[in-house]
This record gives sequence, structure tokens and C-alpha cells, in this order.
Amino acid sequence: MQRLLQLDVRVTLSLLLLLLLLQAPTQLAQHHSPNPSPIPSSSDAMANTEANNVAEFSRRLANFSVSLYGKLIALKPNTNVVFSPFSIQTCAAMARLGAVGDTADELDRGLGLVSSDVGKIAESFHQVLAAYEKSSILRIANKLYVMKDYELADEFNSLLAKQFLSTAENVDFTLSAQAAGTINKWVEQQTNSLIKDLVPASLLGERTRLVLINAIHFKGNWVHQFPEHATRNERFHLNEVDGVDVPMMNLKERFRYANLPELDAAALELPYKDSDLSMLIVLPNSKTGLAQLEQKLRTTPLAQITDKLYSSQVVVKLPKFKAEFQVELTPVFQQLGMSRLFSDNANFSKMLKSPESLKVSAIVHKAFIDVNELGTEAAAATAAVVRMKRSLISLEQPLQFHADHPFIYVLAHGQHLPLFMGAVVRLEGAAARGEAHDEL
Repeated sequence: MQRLLQLDVRVTLSLLLLLLLLQAPTQLAQHHSPNPSPIPSSSDAMANTEANNVAEFSRRLANFSVSLYGKLIALKPNTNVVFSPFSIQTCAAMARLGAVGDTADELDRGLGLVSSDVGKIAESFHQVLAAYEKSSILRIANKLYVMKDYELADEFNSLLAKQFLSTAENVDFTLSAQAAGTINKWVEQQTNSLIKDLVPASLLGERTRLVLINAIHFKGNWVHQFPEHATRNERFHLNEVDGVDVPMMNLKERFRYANLPELDAAALELPYKDSDLSMLIVLPNSKTGLAQLEQKLRTTPLAQITDKLYSSQVVVKLPKFKAEFQVELTPVFQQLGMSRLFSDNANFSKMLKSPESLKVSAIVHKAFIDVNELGTEAAAATAAVVRMKRSLISLEQPLQFHADHPFIYVLAHGQHLPLFMGAVVRLEGAAARGEAHDEL
């Protein structure tokens, strides 16, 4: 993993790789070609309809995010998890467009999709993808690699190209090293060379038919940047007894904040400059309260937290941190009720023109985040609409938000749409500094 050299560049990125293989010749999948319902067209009420659609899409993605988070922390405990629920859902939804029968039904339920109609599914993703198509700070890219001499089914290809803004390219997977090189080169280009060698040649071969990839890359600066001179080594508590000294950023500024007694926690929103993205941090009140908070978040919608945010003067302590996370998602999908896509009973008969039986052989996800004084390396979305919940007087005492123990964060779009989610559980110690620092 290479870092960007510029200090003021923060990049958070996520990649999801989904491979589909030719099944062993047990039986050919039946080829069903039901015509999808037409994608909703423009109307006088389009603005309201789209807003409602995005709100519902966001709500379902938020639920999927929390479910994924629970499975990932169980799979890799005591780890700084970071992942993109939007990336995972997007890539799997692309595969869903080629599925039928029980395979499609499982994906609809497990991913929390807005409809069982492929046209409506595709449109729901298009509304988000199109919004960031020309963004200078958030890049979302989809790509399909198809075995040479194979063609995508017309409807499948059309939906991916028009709605998922995806391009397709033929490669020879029998030349596994060369094919992996082609795919990895595209990945590098989409992530400013931050992720290399995502696809090992060993994952590809003569039975590989399609590789679907989603990549998300974000770099942005805080609206209110943390002064570098105020960063000092301070204690980050791992529990009530153990801790480690880490570079702790300090800032007093007006932010949106919420006290959440029902969660025994507090929340803080840190907006990014020139965008509708922000980082929401949910901090348990207790140094050992993360596990209890994670349990309560399973039944607490993200919108329920953000709706309680109000503007106030806050003294913030936040550690600088980086995390890199890679996971093969097959067991996670299976735990979420999506097993058929990996089995010989999978039915992806709407993907290719040739009537071959396909199944998913691997789903690989990789994410990276870097948070420092100037901003964040992360992908996320958040609206610029700020609703004030109460009026504040100028003589108010600043609130305290000291993230000096494990916490959860979400990078989200204004419609409560989580693009990235993670937790800081442990940090590496920092070398002691002897410089004097100005107080805030």
C-alpha cells in the first residue's frame, strides 16, 4: 500500500471484487427472460419521487450496514474494521440483475433492495451514482470483465451500462496472470495507485466467466481543520486499565452534536469542505462501552441519531488514525441469508447470452481510511442541509467530545446514506513529543 505524498490529501477507498465461475456440469440453469418493469420515467412530481426513493434506499442501506458491521466485528474481533456498505451492496446488486428465482429472492432480502424488479433496483442505484458522476472528491466506479468470446445478455448489459454507469471488457481468464494484471491496473487507476494487486492470479482460470468490481475513492478536507500545533500525544484508553499514547487532535469549534442517553453515548458530525459528505462519530460514554453500543445500534436507525444533532460549541479531541481492512465476504453473505449464489443451485441465467450455469466463487472487499488534521481518507456521503433543533445563546459553555476510547464512525450522505462505516478499537503508540503546544 502506498501513501499519497501530499500532506493535505486524505483518501478513503473501498474495493469489492465478485467472481463468477462456470459451475461443474451438473445441470444447465433454466433460462428465464421475464421482461422487467420499465424504469420509472420523468413526471411533474419527479423531484419529490426521487427524494422519497433516495430516502428509502438510504434507510435500507443503513440497515444493511449495521447488519454487515455486526458480522464483520464477529469475524474479525478486536480489529479496526472499516468497510463500505455501499460498495458491497452495489457490486452484489450488479450480480443480482443477472439472477432469477430463489437466487434473486435471497439477494433481494439479504441486501435489503428496494424492489424485486430489476429496473427499479437499477434506478435506485443510478440516483446515487449519477449524483457523484462528476464529483472531484468522490469517485465511484463499476467495471465488468467478461471471458473472451462470451457476450453479456442484452438486458443485463444495458442496465449495467445505463444505470450503474459500468463498462465491460473482454479478457482471457485462462491467461490468469495477464488477466489479473489487466484488472489490477484498472484498480490502481481508480484509486490513485493506493491499492495494488487486489486480484491474485490464483483466483482466475478457465472456468472464470465474469469479474465484477466496484471501487470508491474519496479525498476531502474538513470544513474546520484541526490545527497541527494543537496535536499532542495523549492517552487513548483501550479499556479501564490499559491505554496507549497517540497523536490526539484538538479543536474548539461549532459542530452538530447530540447527547444520546438511550445509547449511553454522544454523537458528533464533522463536515467536509465543498461537499455534502460528513463523518458522524458515535462515542460511548464509558471507556468499555463499545460492545454495548454496538448491540443497541442494531435497533437504532442512523436517521434517529442524526435527527437529534444540533449546533453547539464543542471541544473535540480526536485521534489521528489509519486503518486498512480486507475480507472475503462469502461467510458474511451466508450468515445474512445469501447462500445460494455460491452453490451449484445458483441461477444467474440472465447474465450471459450463452446458457451456462454460473455461481459466485469469491467476494473480496478492501477498504482504507486515513484521518488527520486536514481531513479524511474515506468514502462517504452527507447532505449539506442542517436543521437546527434549538436556539443557542452566545454565552453557552462549550460541550466536551473526547474520543479517547473506542468509537464507531460513519461517512454518510445527507439522506443518511452510509458510504463507509468502521470502528477504532485500538491504536499504535506514538513517539513522545517534547514541543510545547498552544492551548486552544
